[in-house]
Amino acid sequence: MLPHLAARLFGTPLLVNRAKLDIIIAAIGQRLGLAAPAVQLALPPPRQATPAPTGIAVLPIHGTLVKRTLGLEAESGLASYEQIGRQLEAALADPQVAGILLDVDSPGGETGGVFELARAVRAATKIKPVWAVANDAAFSAAYAIASSASRLIVTETGGVGSIGVIALHIDQSVKDANDGYRYTAITAGAKKNDFSPHEPLDDAARAELQTEVDRLYDLFLGHVAAMRGLDAATVRATEAGLFFGDKAVAANLADAVMSLDAALASFAATINPQGRSRSPARAQSQVGCASLLEEP
Repeated sequence: MLPHLAARLFGTPLLVNRAKLDIIIAAIGQRLGLAAPAVQLALPPPRQATPAPTGIAVLPIHGTLVKRTLGLEAESGLASYEQIGRQLEAALADPQVAGILLDVDSPGGETGGVFELARAVRAATKIKPVWAVANDAAFSAAYAIASSASRLIVTETGGVGSIGVIALHIDQSVKDANDGYRYTAITAGAKKNDFSPHEPLDDAARAELQTEVDRLYDLFLGHVAAMRGLDAATVRATEAGLFFGDKAVAANLADAVMSLDAALASFAATINPQGRSRSPARAQSQVGCASLLEEP
């Protein structure tokens, strides 16, 4: 499983906070033959489900985000867009659910699947109210999802942002030589061996990877601008920075600062002001939701 994980980390654009990427590399690096981690990293214990008022479904978006876990379960610190999408569909189909709250604590992750899920969240807001809480982190891919909610709240110590794209290439050719290995690739097609870790990244491959990073960056900027009602230049000016608490609200990247419990209480009062749900979706909740993940 580790070589597969390495292929999803290196030579491919990611929507992940750089600090978390360094931690991931440190955690698996020794087993991949890279530099040994400076510290012994322990996996965080599984988070307990958040109690919610009646009528509110809380969807946890915790850990590093991937399109599919492929056997790397939640205990490994991964969450999949597919699983989150299924939970969203189930909440929309449940007639007892009047509102959906995304409990987000994630540094981001893979690009594949994130914008499909983010668009599904925005489509869901037209059926039932969807709020998101950065509790305590909604960075990069996680922010793409959270920004799609109809209301985005950040905790006092929480942060949002990291609206950027990063790709890493590992050149281990010197290590190969020191270990007595020399790799020879026999290929057909000039680009077939691009991004090989066994040789330096050439200028043409670097330019191609930069082009894809820039394309995804423009897509990310446009998505956030549309979700938050901002212009793309304003979002670009964040320069993938992190915004915490009141600063996130001042930058129009979040709507309010409050704890998760306070957000749940406020949400409950909004959807059920006199003890009766006023969700506009109650009659529509039985409509098939699988198509949400495929909306353009």
